[in-house]
Amino acid sequence: MAQITNTSNSADSTSMTSSTTPSDDEDAADDHHQILIPSSNFNSSILDPQGVVTSHTILTLNDNNNTNDNDSIRNDDLSYTIQPLTTTTTISTLNTPELQHTYLSISPTSSETNLSQPLLNEQHQTVPIYESPINNEDERIASSASSTTSSTSSNSSIVPNCRSYMTLYFTDMLISAFIITPFVNIHWRGAWDLLDIHLLPDYPRTSALISLGVGYFMLYMIYLTQGYLQEFYEKNRHNVLGQIMTRLYTLLLALAYINQWRGLWNLLDLTSNEWYHLIGESGICIIFLLIMKSVYNLNSAPYLIAIDTDSYFLLGSKYTITTNNFLQYTFDFFYYEFVEAPLLIVTWRGLYNLSDSYIFPESRQLSMIVSFASGYLLYFLLALIQIPVVRCLIKQRRHILHAIVSNIFHLIAFLSVVQIWRSLWIICEQYLNITGYHNTTLWLCYGVAFIVLTCGLAACSLNGPGGSKDNYIDEGPILLFKFDYFSTLLKRRASHLKVTKDGSLSSDISSTETIMAAERLYPFEHPS
Repeated sequence: MAQITNTSNSADSTSMTSSTTPSDDEDAADDHHQILIPSSNFNSSILDPQGVVTSHTILTLNDNNNTNDNDSIRNDDLSYTIQPLTTTTTISTLNTPELQHTYLSISPTSSETNLSQPLLNEQHQTVPIYESPINNEDERIASSASSTTSSTSSNSSIVPNCRSYMTLYFTDMLISAFIITPFVNIHWRGAWDLLDIHLLPDYPRTSALISLGVGYFMLYMIYLTQGYLQEFYEKNRHNVLGQIMTRLYTLLLALAYINQWRGLWNLLDLTSNEWYHLIGESGICIIFLLIMKSVYNLNSAPYLIAIDTDSYFLLGSKYTITTNNFLQYTFDFFYYEFVEAPLLIVTWRGLYNLSDSYIFPESRQLSMIVSFASGYLLYFLLALIQIPVVRCLIKQRRHILHAIVSNIFHLIAFLSVVQIWRSLWIICEQYLNITGYHNTTLWLCYGVAFIVLTCGLAACSLNGPGGSKDNYIDEGPILLFKFDYFSTLLKRRASHLKVTKDGSLSSDISSTETIMAAERLYPFEHPS
């Protein structure tokens, strides 16, 4: 559903809509579309008896305190053209002194890297939104409409210039590559090797089966209790109990994924390791992932990072099949963990073992250097060219073209991320070890990495490949890789700031909570 948000720099103006999470207000809203009217003057006579905006209608937002026509200045930044089917509805805003920071936010998914969106803006831009409902209820709501914007250099604009966004973009790229990703890798390596040492090391098959069973059991409990955990957290989010609960949950969820991956990976290692088996298994799994539209989940840090949010406990749901919580959560568990996750693990293992066999197997150090260089070279190349590529996709406005290009990008990113993880894993084995205290080193790796990422509000990135449960790659032209660390934190902080009447900014909640998310990174429709 398209969202129109008013973030006017005025204490008298209120937000039209402010959350992407399900709420009682949304349940009471219309099934297809909802427009909440702020305190500004809004001419409701433009709506037809069914509540639909008629064609060729001009919507005018006027400030309550300033109605002078001389204050009505056209703002090129805020002109959007929305086309319901074959008709055209034009929405224009007035730039009054107190409404100069009003903008329209039209986004079908909260997974989009919104702070990088100005990098994609051009004179003619297509923004994927949902159209207004039509009289015929049998027709589906269209998922795209055209939008035209004009660039401006106004110093009073709330949107920073392109240079500021590029600075944030490059900063996020480096933080994801050289801070978050290494610590995620260190945490996984510590837990994986500790399990190899302490979980029946003399019985590898039994050890792998136990690890796999423990992982599945933990994940299933997490799926079933996510609603209760989130409700409990909402009641205790401001006290120490709520904070401890979120950190413990993040640690247990990461441990569940590590057990799952280790168990299945080690079981596969007991089978054939011939090159043609590895290529065949990986190829078949990739085909199934493409059919399921899940190839995006092959990626992990540095291409995909997650910022700790208020919705710690809510997992994604790709298909809603029932209104019964137990059945819906059980379906999600089997779909993600018994169908999709094994495909991801088999594909990762195939490429990883092929790299071990054919990238300078006689020299571990040289093999590590080649994987490190090739992995990060592809990472920076893909990260830099994704913006012009998405711009081209926006111009073309072809859904099939976008799906093909995005899948190609994600497959290349998969080649890169496996090499990055492999090189970092070898670095940990070769250099991150205290002589005579190997077991202690692993515990330090496991604990310190978790503490560092928790303090940096990036502990959710520990879920690893497939842990994001994201599935928006075919929603429309958006950035293909999500490593917006500082961008997300700044956006979260801005969403929690209120504007006083004298124009100064002040926070309505504690400084700690201003950097917590006001919306979910991954959209989730909670079964009613």
